Amino acid sequence: MERKEKSIGVNALLNGLKTILSVIFPLITYPYAARVLQVENMGKVDFSNSVVSYFVLIAGLGIATYAIREGARVRDSKEDLEAFSSEMFSINIISVAISIIALVIVVVAVPKFHSYIPLIAVQSLAIFGNLIGVTWLYSIVEDYAYITVRSLVVHIIALVLLFLFVHNESDYVPYAATTVIANAGANIFNFFHAKKYVKIRFTRNLNLKKHIKPIMIIFASTVTTTIYVNSDKTILGFLSDEFHVGLYSTSVNVYTVLKSCIAAVILVALPRLSNYLATNHKKEYEKTAIDIFKMFMMILLPVMVGIFVTSDAVIEIIAGASYAEAATSLRILSVSLAFSMIATYYTNAVLLPMKQETVVLKGTIMSAVLNIVLNFALIGTLKQNGAAFTTLLAEVLMCVYQYFYVRKVLRIKVSLHYVISLLIGCIGIIIVSAVCDVFLTSFIVNLIVKILMSIIVYITALLALKNDAALSMVNGFLIKIKK
Repeated sequence: MERKEKSIGVNALLNGLKTILSVIFPLITYPYAARVLQVENMGKVDFSNSVVSYFVLIAGLGIATYAIREGARVRDSKEDLEAFSSEMFSINIISVAISIIALVIVVVAVPKFHSYIPLIAVQSLAIFGNLIGVTWLYSIVEDYAYITVRSLVVHIIALVLLFLFVHNESDYVPYAATTVIANAGANIFNFFHAKKYVKIRFTRNLNLKKHIKPIMIIFASTVTTTIYVNSDKTILGFLSDEFHVGLYSTSVNVYTVLKSCIAAVILVALPRLSNYLATNHKKEYEKTAIDIFKMFMMILLPVMVGIFVTSDAVIEIIAGASYAEAATSLRILSVSLAFSMIATYYTNAVLLPMKQETVVLKGTIMSAVLNIVLNFALIGTLKQNGAAFTTLLAEVLMCVYQYFYVRKVLRIKVSLHYVISLLIGCIGIIIVSAVCDVFLTSFIVNLIVKILMSIIVYITALLALKNDAALSMVNGFLIKIKK
């Protein structure tokens, strides 16, 4: 199947935009819904969603990540890609069936869930949406333009439906429906649009002997990560109180959003890198992997520094002055962001393309154990800051563990000039922040000027110092505009 190589930079921009859309939507809808539905009904929606989310995880297994990696290896052959896609879809149907049966059994068996049946029924549609969405196929063929435009349209529709059908406290089920529509509602169009590339059908030839082990290893990594990410809040709740859980949850939500947006830059590389390895294009693989590293470090460092110096303002805008104590834990997590994202790069640009998901699983298990043990040791005295610090240490362990494997297979060489240009740009952000704090007393004006001036100073520093990654990105977009 003949394909033109698409710009990694443009793909990263589109995937990042799609991720940002998924972040902006709840930022718009949640304040409105919280005021209309009130605390109790919002609690119902969040509780039932937390129950359904576990079954969404079971239904997904590790299929999406595995499908992107392995599908990229056969994407140049329409026949092979079609057979592989049908295998993935069929395995996913089985996992979805198991997930739905398990969900029904749990809901029937647990009396507490009976009053939540309407909500759970609506939110469980996300399980089917993820199945027919076959979003992994669009990553394989690198059609990020379609899924980004589709995401924009669907979020607008969901927003309109929210304002049309959610008007009073009893409208919590329609509200839940709008969130499902926003996240998975248009996936039915994905399935039919997929015919542009392949015809997906159910097949009994699942090739389980080949697929099931790596799928389950990736799934185990996902489950382990989910457990240790959630353990902070759980243990904090047991050893402290709801107030400190609320503080920590606020800082973690910001941290999670940033991780998702930056990770979007890296995730677009997985199909391309997997394809290069499958077709024995080692030089192209190494060049692309290093280019991706330089591009994402150019984005990661200023975000980390920016959040560190604006933590107080970020917390106040998102949650209000009563959450001011969350700023310290957010600063700790901003440092953790660097190690977490480098580990994410190692996972998606090196380890998964090289079929080393077992290395990822081992690192995840070690990090989870360290995080949980240290939570019991530190949270009692340090509260939410202790939880943030244990997350930092766990991310450091994961990053360092993966580094010692990655360095054996990929030498990431960046020039001293490249590093210095990034550091000078980040120092510029710190200086801008300090100057704004001295001369600007208005809270909102201070933050807006900080952000705008920091962006200008950082980009100017990179271009003035001729940072090769920045120049390459600018030149790539100028070429796109000319075309």
